Parts: sequence; C-alpha cells; structure tokens
Amino acid sequence: MNETHSMDDDLPTLDPPGTIAVVGAGPLGIEAALYGRFLGYDVTLIEAEGVCASMIPQGSQSLRILPDRCLSPLALSALAAQRQDSIGWTLPLTVGEWVQDALIPLTESDLLHGRLRSPVRVTQIMPVPVELDPDEEAIAPIPPDFRLTLIGADGVSEFLDTEAVVLAVGPHSDISLGFSLPIPYFFRVGQASGEDWEARLIAGHREIVAAFAQLAGRADLDLYRPRRV
Repeated sequence: MNETHSMDDDLPTLDPPGTIAVVGAGPLGIEAALYGRFLGYDVTLIEAEGVCASMIPQGSQSLRILPDRCLSPLALSALAAQRQDSIGWTLPLTVGEWVQDALIPLTESDLLHGRLRSPVRVTQIMPVPVELDPDEEAIAPIPPDFRLTLIGADGVSEFLDTEAVVLAVGPHSDISLGFSLPIPYFFRVGQASGEDWEARLIAGHREIVAAFAQLAGRADLDLYRPRRV
C-alpha cells in the first residue's frame, strides 16, 4: 500500500500489484476484474452461483445491445488474444450466446485464468487494521484492509484478506458490511437500474474507470478511451 500525491494529498492510493477482490462475476464484475489485471493488480473474482448466473433465465432473449458495443475494448482484446479466428458476431445475438461465447471465455482468458472462485458466497466484509513490520513507519494514516467471509458449496467458511474491494452485485446486496460508507478502497459498480442494458453497461464502465483512477490517485485513468495513433 503506497501513498502518492498525484490527485489529492489526503487520498491514499494503492499501487499494483496490490490485492483486489471483485465480488460478482456478471458483465461488470468481469470487466472490473479485467481492468484491474490490465493495470497489474492481483485480482480475485468471486461469484456466488456461476458466471452470469442471474442472466440464465434470459438466455433465449435477444441481446438489446449491438455486438460491437456489448463488450469493452479491453474485453475484446482479451478475447482476441485467445482466439485463432475473429469473433464475427452478427444480429440477432441472444443473451445466452453473449454469456457462452464471450463472458465465460473471458473468465478463462490469460488475464483471469485461475482467478475465479465459484460457487463461493461472500456473506460479510469487515475492516482489518494493517499491521506494519517493526522496521516500517507509516508516512500517513493507512486505511484498513478488508476481510471477506466466504462460504463454499460445502458450507465451509473461510476468510480472504484483500486491500481493496469492488462490489459488482447489482443495486441490491445482502452482504453485511462492518463499516460505514464511503471508505477508502471500497467501490460499488453496477447500481443503475432500468431496461436500457447498453446505458447500464456504459454507466458501469464509467464507475470502473472512476474506481481505478481513485485507487491510482489520478484524475483520469480511462483504458477504454481509444489510443491516439
């Protein structure tokens, strides 16, 4: 955990390879995990049921997003790196096809391979004071880490300690939080609701950009913006 002064002297920052737990392996949770991995963070993606499990009942429905807009440039790059052929999506594209052909393969890509823990349910997140080595001296107050209580499919509980958390479980969550919000290094994405899937994705991507910019102590850290040639 490092302190920098590039954005606000009073805001702590977390440099790679700091640890981040992303809770929820839906479209935005997967995007957040990819974003963190592109930046060099040590990311764990945690899912209670299965990748995009909440979307399974809608599997036969037409995807209400154009194929070239249903994934971020980072996600498309991660998929392209795993494939010998082009993706070549055409309309009509169903929700099930999006999940099976894009979102699940993303969790198996080089960046996220072995980082998905599922089915594992997070029931509680508590702050954990950071213990410095005897020869270390904090320049500024260091925010606490987080301890996640995890329940596996076998009902056995365990703990995961991490420096930052991105909660991507939608607008509602039954996870018990042992702290008041806002708190450094804790972010929620995907709280927007409504029938416009594309608008919700775009809003979620902006929340992801803002979260990682804050972690880095920068005013802007937009990896989705096209690079200048």
